[in-house]
Amino acid sequence: MKVHSLMTKVIPMRERILDATAELLVEHGTQASMSKIASRAEVATGSLYNHFESKDVLIRAVYERLAEQVTALLVEGDDPAATPEQRLDRYIDNYIDFIWNDPSRAILFEYLSNVPLLPARDLIQSFRGSSDYIAEILQDLRASGWLMDAEPFLMGGFIGGAIRNTLKWQRTYDRPLTDADRQQIKTMCLQSLRRME
Repeated sequence: MKVHSLMTKVIPMRERILDATAELLVEHGTQASMSKIASRAEVATGSLYNHFESKDVLIRAVYERLAEQVTALLVEGDDPAATPEQRLDRYIDNYIDFIWNDPSRAILFEYLSNVPLLPARDLIQSFRGSSDYIAEILQDLRASGWLMDAEPFLMGGFIGGAIRNTLKWQRTYDRPLTDADRQQIKTMCLQSLRRME
């Protein structure tokens, strides 16, 4: 997500501002001033205010863009005609890719999850697309008898939290993510949700 001088000619101003804000949120929390955000985005402070009337509006836009990215990446390749087990399998693969493939985005997601900068109802609304998606899959799994008898809401949070935390430590220890590691993470998630025979 780093903003580079060469990229400023290609990336639209609004996206440069959102990228710079995301970087500074991770680096400094909400302490970064609008002028510092403008400087990082390589735009005039006045231009920043032409796109976002306040820091609150700008932070909300960062959340909304991240939520759109999460939803788009988690549903990528989904086939509603597939079995619920196949859809869950793909969801887990996509979640692993979402967290692993862009370390900066993963850090931003972790930061915004742990230090919510929006009221809870707004946060829930922002991430409604991805939450509803996994809820639908889990409800279908419950109806088929595959899913353990537990609250689907908790299960959806468990999957995401398990993947994020596991991959955070994988990065911390500077370990690559092998195909075997991916499969092990997926197997642990699936086994933790499946009804015991």
